[in-house]
Amino acid sequence: MRASDMHDRLLDTVVELVWRQWGAIGVAGARSNRNTIVDPEALTLATLNIGREDARLFDEMLDWVASNSRLLDMARLRRLGKRAPSDQRRLLGVVAQEAIDQGSRSTLRQIAWAGVLAEEEAGTYGTEPLFRSQDVKTADWAASDERFERAGFLRPRVDLRGMSRPPDATRPACLRFRARALVGPGARAEVLTYLWTHEWAHGRLVAERAAYNQAPVAAYLSELAEARLVDRRSDGRKILYRLSGGLRDVVSPAPAYVDWVVVWPALVALLDALRPAGLSEDAEWVRLAEALTSHGDAFAGEGSGVEINDLREWAVRGSEPLAQSVESIVGRVRQLAE
Repeated sequence: MRASDMHDRLLDTVVELVWRQWGAIGVAGARSNRNTIVDPEALTLATLNIGREDARLFDEMLDWVASNSRLLDMARLRRLGKRAPSDQRRLLGVVAQEAIDQGSRSTLRQIAWAGVLAEEEAGTYGTEPLFRSQDVKTADWAASDERFERAGFLRPRVDLRGMSRPPDATRPACLRFRARALVGPGARAEVLTYLWTHEWAHGRLVAERAAYNQAPVAAYLSELAEARLVDRRSDGRKILYRLSGGLRDVVSPAPAYVDWVVVWPALVALLDALRPAGLSEDAEWVRLAEALTSHGDAFAGEGSGVEINDLREWAVRGSEPLAQSVESIVGRVRQLAE
């Protein structure tokens, strides 16, 4: 199997998962993911890349952000955005500005062009079609959207449907929004989300999953302990926490938790590595091996659980271990979309 064939298989399953996650939190007309918690900030960033394969998906994401930006954790989105590749940072800035123009909350300005994109130097990127199915030579760009063009991407002007709904916080996939309704977006909501879905956890791990510094997470865990809303016990040098009975029973049964902060970037990187680029077959396999090796921990991480084959001798054993690893990831993504 060639890398391009694996790319198409993986892309189909990943696009289906993205649609289902957006459907779970309010995008109109999409089948929804029911039992896996959605991470809206990580999902938004992933869609800035994956949505370039599906124009309707990209614009429905933009529609949802414009309608529901008040529900996003802006500090977290900005922090994750700074970790993202240049193309996603530029698109994040444009999406934020477009959402502001649609009447979204002014706090989006901190990640609009003057925010995230302030670090991008003019002239360090060229111009390319936003949607990968478009041909820069044959498409008619007379009505190209000026903001996207300024960021280096050509696309028709944005025309949103305005049909996105707020997420239903009672649904398992929307657990993060239930936490945010209680304590507001921020580290506290991430702590509650993690503790609702785990029996015991320690502060450093919660902070890592939440993409927050350890200090605000530790401070909130201490507040919960003082109020006797969590139990705690020692495990060697670690202090472990779990929600007390009454608070824990608010979510029963608990939905599945996936560390989307690392899983989404790993899937995006794997798709980029598999995308046809006019390379020789050997070069394609080398690029795939590098991507699998770099992101192996993410694919094996919490909620994903795909153990990547030992790839150190793939050049001797042939491409089979690489293809098997990709097939395992495709299978897991398909499960997550159910």
